Amino acid sequence: MRVLVTGSRGQVGRAVVAQLAARSHDVRGTDLGTPSYGAGEPVPYVRADLTDAGQAAAVVRDVDAVVHTAALPRPGMDPDHVVFGVNTAAAFAVVDAAARAGVRRFVALSSDSVAGITWAAEPGPPAFLPIDETHPDRPEDPYATSKQVAELLCDALVRRSACTAVSVRATWVQTADTYAGNLGPFLRDRSLPSPMFWSYVDVTDLAELLVLAVESDTPGHEVVYAAAADNAGGRDLRGEALAVHPGLEVRPLDRPDASAISSAKAQRLFGWAPRRSWRDHLTEDGRSLPSRP
Repeated sequence: MRVLVTGSRGQVGRAVVAQLAARSHDVRGTDLGTPSYGAGEPVPYVRADLTDAGQAAAVVRDVDAVVHTAALPRPGMDPDHVVFGVNTAAAFAVVDAAARAGVRRFVALSSDSVAGITWAAEPGPPAFLPIDETHPDRPEDPYATSKQVAELLCDALVRRSACTAVSVRATWVQTADTYAGNLGPFLRDRSLPSPMFWSYVDVTDLAELLVLAVESDTPGHEVVYAAAADNAGGRDLRGEALAVHPGLEVRPLDRPDASAISSAKAQRLFGWAPRRSWRDHLTEDGRSLPSRP
């Protein structure tokens, strides 16, 4: 397939490009970074500001599928109106260009924050655990709200064209370089709270899911959550959740140290199974494991 990856210089975009290329797809990328004019690019690359509809239309053409990962990846690092404006403008421009260009498959990187907990000013309890696609959507911050808008745009895309879509709601994405800094503190100090109960997903596992979504032929627009099978620190999810939110409904778990997010729908639709864990990178007390040859 001919696949365009937006945000191809980002941590998720890079992993998706590598996975698509490894599976012999014809991959091209776009991002805001300066092209490597002399050294060449791993895949054909065009620099574009996707908040500009003309630039989006110029790059979203002659492809079978789009994987849209481009976005400001969290609130708080830019003014709120910038986070919301950039993410929604880019999503609209890319979706609109895909519809006009006759793209057949659109896969969008969404976020678990649409559930309304991750970046909430005062995180409340979830409606139940583990969170799945039946959980109420109740975003309040500009990032989570922008991701919900992008999902609504995907709904509109499949209504207005022959394109089908998948939105993947990823939880906290980790790479080999971020496990120690991001998850290590929670292992060293087990009293540190986590609104999403230490849920995370490895970037390679996430990229594999996004590629499987590209290659599948599910109809309409499907929304799926994506998380590692376990939680950081191997905690007893039921016990930890009830200690924070007494009376919370905790549904049957696949394992005691399960993630607070269920990926069962992604597994059912796409045959995806997260295989990577924090244990591949960290000791039980949060220290980095020796580098492997």
